[in-house]
Amino acid sequence: MQKELNPELFGEKKMTKTSTMDRTLEAASALSATGANYLNTDRQIFELKAQNQAMADQMNKIVGTVNELIKSSNAKFERQQALLTRLEQSHNGLATEAGQKITQLSQRVNERKSLDLKVQEMVDRHNNVIKSFEVRMNHLQKLLAEKEAQMISCQAALNEAKMEIARLKRL
Repeated sequence: MQKELNPELFGEKKMTKTSTMDRTLEAASALSATGANYLNTDRQIFELKAQNQAMADQMNKIVGTVNELIKSSNAKFERQQALLTRLEQSHNGLATEAGQKITQLSQRVNERKSLDLKVQEMVDRHNNVIKSFEVRMNHLQKLLAEKEAQMISCQAALNEAKMEIARLKRL
């Protein structure tokens, strides 16, 4: 049995009633067409391989670029993280310092209030002492006025008694 290519593969139709010669001619023309098709297919395969290689080169370049971008992004992220950590530490330090200063200021205000209360108590006591002194002074002034009035009346009585004695002596 003789092997024969299916002529429908390459767009040719098979004739049902052909002679052996026709078949031989057809086989020869099919072989030449097949050779041309193989060359055309080889050329297409070569072109596709070249395109694939170009695409692979482009993909490698893109992957390299993406890797560099990832590295630079990671470095930037690490720098930003370090800056953020430094800022957080600085903020925490400032917050602690501000808290301490607020506490100190609060203590000073409380001490000042305590001192103000003590001063106010001293001023109140001083005012009370002054008021009691004024009351005593007024009382003493009244007593002095009364004693002065008594002394004047005693002086008048003494003068009257002297005059009476002098008159009695003359008599």
